[in-house]
Amino acid sequence: MFFPVGWPRVLNTCEQGKINAVVCNRDKIMFAVLTADSLVIWYCKAHTIYILQPCVPIVFSRRSANSLWQHGENALVQWRPDSSMLVIATSDSYLLFYKLADNSAEGRGLYEQRDSPVTSLKRDSAELFIKEVIPSLVLSFEKSAWIDGGISSLVCIRDELMVATKTSHVVRHKWDGTMNRDYSLDLRRIPFSIDQQISTVAVPLTENNIYVTDIEYSPLVGGFAIVLNNGKAAFLTAQSLKFDPNQVQGIWAQDVDDATCAAVNHKYRLIAIGRQNSEGVVYYVDETTGGLEMSHTLSLSSKDYPGRPGSVKCLRWTPDSCAIALAWEGGGLALWSTFGALLLCSLKWDYGLRVDLTHDNPLHIHTMEWSAEGYQLWMLRESPGSLVNENGNKTTKLSRSLIQLDFAKSPLTINPCMGHHGHLYLQGEDRLYLNLGAGLSSTASGFHLAAEMPNDSMLQTLAGCKQWLVVPIPTAYSGSNWPIRYTAIDSEGLSLAVAGRTGLAHYSLPSRKWKLFGNESQERDFIVTGGLLWHKGYLIASSYSILDDKDEIRIYPRDTRLDNNYVKSVRMPSQVLLLNTTKDRLLTFCANAQIIIYDMVLQNGVEAGGIELTRIQTVDISGLCVHPACVVSATLTSIRAETAGSHPHPESLLLNVSGRLLMVQREHSTDNSETLFTCGAPTVLASYVENVWVPSRSRRDKPHLTEALWLFCGAHGMRVWLPLFRNHQEKAHAFMSKRIMLPFHLRIYPLAILFEDAILLGAENDTVLFTSDTNSPFSLPFNLLELTSQVYLHQILRQLIHRNLGYHAWEIARSCSALPYFPHSLELLLHEVLEEEATSKDPIPDAQLPSVVEFIREFPGVWARAVVQCARKTEIALWPYLFSVAGPPKKLLQDCLQRQQLDTAASYLIILQNLEPSSVSRQHATLLLDAALEQGRWELSRDLVRFLRAIDPNDVESPRTSWSGSAKLVGPPQTPPLSPHEDDLALVLGTMQVSRSRSYSTTVTPKVQSEKDVAPSSMLEKTRNVVMRRKKSVPTAKSSEKTENKEGSAEEFFIDVILQRHARRLLSARRLIDLGRFAARLDFHLVTWFARERDRAAKIDDYVGTLKAVHEDFAFPYPTLSLPTLQRFRRSSLTSLHSIISDDETLSPNLIVDVPDSGYTSLPSGRPPYTTLVSPVASLETQFPTAEAKLTPNLINDANSVLSDTSTIWRDDAESMVGSVCWVSPESVGPTEINPASTSAPIGRAEVQLRYLLQLFLEGSCLGWAAVVATVLRDAAAMARTVRTAHAPMQTFDSIINLRDGLLTLTKWSHSECLGYRPFMSNIQSQILLLNRLIIIKQQQEQEQIPESPSPSPAPSASSNQRGTLSRSRHSSISHASNTAPLEEERSHESLLTVEESVFHGSYNNNLNVTEDTSPQSACTIS
Repeated sequence: MFFPVGWPRVLNTCEQGKINAVVCNRDKIMFAVLTADSLVIWYCKAHTIYILQPCVPIVFSRRSANSLWQHGENALVQWRPDSSMLVIATSDSYLLFYKLADNSAEGRGLYEQRDSPVTSLKRDSAELFIKEVIPSLVLSFEKSAWIDGGISSLVCIRDELMVATKTSHVVRHKWDGTMNRDYSLDLRRIPFSIDQQISTVAVPLTENNIYVTDIEYSPLVGGFAIVLNNGKAAFLTAQSLKFDPNQVQGIWAQDVDDATCAAVNHKYRLIAIGRQNSEGVVYYVDETTGGLEMSHTLSLSSKDYPGRPGSVKCLRWTPDSCAIALAWEGGGLALWSTFGALLLCSLKWDYGLRVDLTHDNPLHIHTMEWSAEGYQLWMLRESPGSLVNENGNKTTKLSRSLIQLDFAKSPLTINPCMGHHGHLYLQGEDRLYLNLGAGLSSTASGFHLAAEMPNDSMLQTLAGCKQWLVVPIPTAYSGSNWPIRYTAIDSEGLSLAVAGRTGLAHYSLPSRKWKLFGNESQERDFIVTGGLLWHKGYLIASSYSILDDKDEIRIYPRDTRLDNNYVKSVRMPSQVLLLNTTKDRLLTFCANAQIIIYDMVLQNGVEAGGIELTRIQTVDISGLCVHPACVVSATLTSIRAETAGSHPHPESLLLNVSGRLLMVQREHSTDNSETLFTCGAPTVLASYVENVWVPSRSRRDKPHLTEALWLFCGAHGMRVWLPLFRNHQEKAHAFMSKRIMLPFHLRIYPLAILFEDAILLGAENDTVLFTSDTNSPFSLPFNLLELTSQVYLHQILRQLIHRNLGYHAWEIARSCSALPYFPHSLELLLHEVLEEEATSKDPIPDAQLPSVVEFIREFPGVWARAVVQCARKTEIALWPYLFSVAGPPKKLLQDCLQRQQLDTAASYLIILQNLEPSSVSRQHATLLLDAALEQGRWELSRDLVRFLRAIDPNDVESPRTSWSGSAKLVGPPQTPPLSPHEDDLALVLGTMQVSRSRSYSTTVTPKVQSEKDVAPSSMLEKTRNVVMRRKKSVPTAKSSEKTENKEGSAEEFFIDVILQRHARRLLSARRLIDLGRFAARLDFHLVTWFARERDRAAKIDDYVGTLKAVHEDFAFPYPTLSLPTLQRFRRSSLTSLHSIISDDETLSPNLIVDVPDSGYTSLPSGRPPYTTLVSPVASLETQFPTAEAKLTPNLINDANSVLSDTSTIWRDDAESMVGSVCWVSPESVGPTEINPASTSAPIGRAEVQLRYLLQLFLEGSCLGWAAVVATVLRDAAAMARTVRTAHAPMQTFDSIINLRDGLLTLTKWSHSECLGYRPFMSNIQSQILLLNRLIIIKQQQEQEQIPESPSPSPAPSASSNQRGTLSRSRHSSISHASNTAPLEEERSHESLLTVEESVFHGSYNNNLNVTEDTSPQSACTIS
């Protein structure tokens, strides 16, 4: 409603320390500052863009020393209603009357602005000039009047003064200085009672020395609110406003005996009374009995402030009666809405560490006053100051300063028709704060932020952001029309309109431009009086024409110039107070208490105004309100008491009269043909209503939420008048209610409602402290505006379930199930009911938790998640009560596994760990781990592995009582659990029991966890750590360290078996990418596992299928051949293979195989080494350790860091599927040039991953996989390393034959299906010859039965990670090819090649002529 913004500003007055009072005149444009001997009149606003001090003094008057000696010092000041006079009450009981006259010339003001003669200092912008004409006033002393008994308080009624004296009188004084003795009041003659009924006895005051200390008057309430010096408060009223002393009666404010001050709310007819117990009490006059009934209290909760800040010093209602400010004696300021919703409390502000609010509050407020429209609050602050006397001693004296706090407020305070749409914005004195949210996404594609961010991200940011879009009002308008009174925004959120003292202006958000009147005289000729709104591109304003002296409705088109030539005006019978629209109906409420309803028809082609207004009904509501000013809002709505009818009904009237919401239902007239509509009897729907929201449209898929009436009632909370649609299966009954009023409490102040999204939007105050220096002008905190929101769906569902209206709750929930926060709403519903019932000290015969649980169970997709999220946000002591209703957590976890809701199932593990033995949680964690591994949920799998490893082996078999749903229902556990010890039983039973068991010592020290602490990476682990700290069990005396180590190793082995099983499954399915991610996220050591599985899971049977699977898995392109090379292959025969290869090598220098080494550490020339990717690894030629490597995600961050110069791309278009054209590269590409697509990020990333896996395969001695990956990369050096690895003693004879046969199969496949691999396969024929030679040697060794004892593969150890640097030279690689082969055998290598080559060519040619039995497995075919 009202929210402070910015820093409190200090007004630099002449005599700060002597200020006694600050009082504004009726229109809040001028205010008087009263000191002990002077009076200063200030003008409240002099607007320029660069003037930070928004006020200027007009006139100053100081009393003479003789006047001070004769009449006393100034104490109180009061304005005359027309601002023509002021009266000062002195300490010696005198009234001093001053006259205020305007002597300024025509068109000239008090301040004349002159430019400097220096050219560089001249003002070149109109914004630098004060546009307002500040009047030149003369303050002259008129007369003085003495009042008997001393003056305690002043109040003005019409043209008279009511002066409260200390002699129990209230003297009535005229402004001409004479006293109206006949109408003066004597408190001792006024009868006081608790109400105005005849049966109530009224007794006058009998105590002596009772007088009025504070008096306030309200003609709409119908009397005076008074506070007596004995702490009692009362309301003085009479049958007429003349207040004949014989008719005046006093009504006591009950239960108040410590009153300090009072304030009266005119519009809502309320009386606020401040008390010494730091609270304020707000009363209203009961219309039936005439007594004062308490509406609500203004009190701080312990969350807001834990102590009591002192007695209430001052109370002030805002000018629009929508909020009340309260200041305490001990310091501090608070702001409440009309019916008690806390908006601001300065005791919650951040003042720094050195400020103690209980003893030294920076805001000690003596008195305060609101300025025009409530945009500023003037506060007279008292602060301690030091004073040095003649002796040099310092004494503390209170000094006073005038500070101003700026506010922004909701447009609903003055223009309630802005509550129809969900746009949230606030209005300040010279700017607007917008947060359009989701309403912007469908209309504005990019305004204000289009230059900073793209449209889609901008819409998402605005929809959920907490930033305000500030739209400054142009100085050309606000400079001469301050303050801004009315603002409006259209339903699309694209257009804004503002209206100040005169005229209006509007703003377009897409174009970021204002439209002002080109003719300023037209702007000054009318005043917007009763509202402002948009309708289908037209701006409708209720105004008063100063030129014609008439009230009218003005309609301006949005797309034309703002000029009276385009205006459409309709004459009104009296001043318009309120405006509103519904669909094509316009409602106006006038000062004569008449509501006029118009039908609006758009007229195309009409130049002046495109809307034609036709009056269809006039309703006189003078009998429903005391005064037209008491009508807060008037709305037309399609909502009726019944939800459905046989024929469409006209709109109903909703009237908020001083907080009472009335509904007047209109019907079609059938009796009189001249009258179209008739009105029924009014129905009171609610009391204490501040704001009313009516949906602008109804949706069939969400009828409950879009046909409901929403009310905010301050401290009484939110209320929704919900329709109850009949179930078609039920029989209709006339006595069944069609609607229901549901109350619920909020933690925010609602400013807008998104009806279809079930969200309330609001704002709140926050502060930032920039300096803690108390002497700095910025020592007070800086006020910020924060956007808040609250989901209210769970509140409605709970109220309906509580009233056995579960079917309607289910319909509402079903219509909102698509909302993203729907599961959270169900969680809040369950959490609130659980907390309330489980912690209740009273018995609950009709518990609501079972109903709520059954209701949430109707939504199986979110049921289990809501339960576990609720459980994890509550105390463990409440879990048994929750799961006694919701069901065993084991079953809920199993349901989640069946529904594949793995994250939800993982959350249940913590609950199982606390409610069940650890063996149960381990069993279910194992099942969940299998499911997570199957779905590739690596992060979840890692957390589950850590969870399993964190389970204490001794805790698994601990004799804990398993919890079951059939256990008895118990509340929270009482104080420490009791153990039936024998001594305790003897104490109770009076006899000593015989010991029945042997005592045991339980002094074993708990086991210390020896694992390395790993930082938790998820909420599961964080909660797990907390629970484990709470729940570690003490091992029994029988457990020894040896057993613990055995059990711990058994647990580790159990987990490793699961991981190895899944790794075997991935490798068998040829899913290398998943295998790499699995190893990286779960810290699975692939090298050790490869060495163990090289003859089992890592053995390849189908090399061609495996190569195709690698291509598909990594989306790696197949190689292509250039057109000349393809033609040569076609012309050549198989016998001339070597000559073609040699020619192709000259064409393709990238395919030269004279590279000594390869693998992950081999680099193309001119490229930096892989120093940033992996550490050097041990050379495979020197030794063959099963080194362990970790595939970390950081290796693939830089996609372009490793690119193969030898890779080409196999075209992926339609031509690649048929004929031999599939291997033809574009003519522009060189013979084996890389296709540009191969340098893109995905391919480069895949190559990095493949090279790293190649290194791991080589270290793990997996020959088949290393050969396949080297073939995919077309890395001949890597293939050479693979062949050299085959010479290792741990390699079996079958693995070498498998590698040889696989390479022959790939060679044949490259000649028949994918010719892109043919050059590479031809280049590695020498490696196949080496394999043949190795096979012959192995065969000869077996035939000769030479005893050999090859060194076994070393077991994995920590030293295996310390890898040496790979050799870069060919000679070192060859010399270290094997540990067992003698050097002479290597020297005879080339001599054996010639013999084996002839043997190989024979077998190779025969193999090429053999036809394949199996069909091709991929699209890599040749016709």
